[in-house]
Amino acid sequence: MTTTHSDPVSATETGSSATPSPAKRLLKIGLALVVVLGGAYLVWRQRADLATAVQELSLGRVAIAGVLAIVGTMLIAQIWVALLHGMGIRPSLRDSHSVFYVSQLGKYLPGSVWPVVAQMQFGLRWGVARRTMLGANILFMGVVVASGIGVGALLLPWSSSEGLSRYWWLLLLLVPLAVCLHPRVVPGTLDWLFARLGKEPLGVRLTARGLFTAIGWAVLAWVAFGLHLAVMMQSYTSVGLLEVAAATGGMALAWAAGIAFIPAPAGAGIREALLALTLGPIIGVPEALTVALASRVLLLLADVVLAGLGAVLGRRTS
Repeated sequence: MTTTHSDPVSATETGSSATPSPAKRLLKIGLALVVVLGGAYLVWRQRADLATAVQELSLGRVAIAGVLAIVGTMLIAQIWVALLHGMGIRPSLRDSHSVFYVSQLGKYLPGSVWPVVAQMQFGLRWGVARRTMLGANILFMGVVVASGIGVGALLLPWSSSEGLSRYWWLLLLLVPLAVCLHPRVVPGTLDWLFARLGKEPLGVRLTARGLFTAIGWAVLAWVAFGLHLAVMMQSYTSVGLLEVAAATGGMALAWAAGIAFIPAPAGAGIREALLALTLGPIIGVPEALTVALASRVLLLLADVVLAGLGAVLGRRTS
């Protein structure tokens, strides 16, 4: 059941209608073409790194890691969907995934705000005000960053004999992260800011069930991404539970840092540097950089594949 928002958006503003107009159909076709062509260009730019990854890591391992990259990205999308549901925003699963996957290509532009801007605009067709979608997206980034740091803090100190001496400081972040993840903290903070700016409040609250569901999806996503790295690490060393823990914690922490560093497109450079630091003691720094760069290319491919799928699904959504 969809919650009625305190600031409903009119049908005229959302552009919704019972039958899509020819102009709307053309717009959807144009959007699909832009997504496909833009994704193809992004992949073409990374073709050398992909070829190097296949040569050094083997085609089979790269293929398995690519599948896990897609699985992890789909689980990340479920975080957003769970938060929308927790705020009473319930578009169809197909529509919400279409919007998420298409908007994610915006993160490859400088700054991390473009997916948020796109999702705010898409939310109008669901009758959701831009500021409510802004709140949902801030919550989404908060859950991804906090869960990433939390998983890194729980796994990295115990992932090797020297882990605790290297990562003990992460344990100090667990209590502040738990406070920040309370369902009322982010919406309450946004309401306070909107009040200071003379704007209306969000008008919705996140349920505890929505938050804990989102955190559950986040943990599954970090496990999928950890396995994605571990498969490629097998080219350089035998991989057991400790190596998987290091890969999972390292990827979760690196992803969180990449989002927090807004100027870097999709966390470029930040993620690779942290993966080199966390995986370097296990497989060597040059090898860790190879795995990190291969991971970036495969995650880009996953985003492009899912964005293309999302564009097709979006065309079929009335």
